[in-house]
Amino acid sequence: MSRKEPSDRQYWDARYAAQEPEHHAQPTPFVASCLPQLPRRGYALDVAAGTGRNSAALAAHGLWVEAVDVSAPGLHRALQLARRRQVTIQPIVLDLTRNWLPLRRYDVVVNSFFLMRELIPAIKQALKPGGWVVFETFTLAQYEISPQRVRSREHLLKPGELSQLFGDFLTISYWEGVEGDRATARLLARKPD
Repeated sequence: MSRKEPSDRQYWDARYAAQEPEHHAQPTPFVASCLPQLPRRGYALDVAAGTGRNSAALAAHGLWVEAVDVSAPGLHRALQLARRRQVTIQPIVLDLTRNWLPLRRYDVVVNSFFLMRELIPAIKQALKPGGWVVFETFTLAQYEISPQRVRSREHLLKPGELSQLFGDFLTISYWEGVEGDRATARLLARKPD
């Protein structure tokens, strides 16, 4: 009798429940480095927001933030983090595999360490003309570094893929490589006016 794999929601619910409250309380270094270039007013969407580390940073920067994630416990922790930082975020429990995002026209969309290629057109559509996308996630090289940490190779970018996925945007900065035990690609870009 084979053991059934947990659903994404079950996996993330369990993972967030096991983490200490201050685990991942700070934004990712890449998101933090992009903040000075992002607008200080307007609407932001944090895709697969998890425990809200980037959501809280975007809200502290001055943006009205919708944090979308499949895990209600993760978003509960995101709300707690936002309260500790004395900022407000709007949590939205949503299974992104349904390929749906809120229809609001966002000034900023952040996608950090989540890859669902079929969601990219919806991300592009969700942005206002001139809107900013901050996108970072693992590349295939991550599998060679730590295969035990990779749930599925389909969630890893091929070399140069992130740049190609947003080839119709104005690239502000792009980096791809290995730092320590992480192989990532990072993109800051703007949607054409």
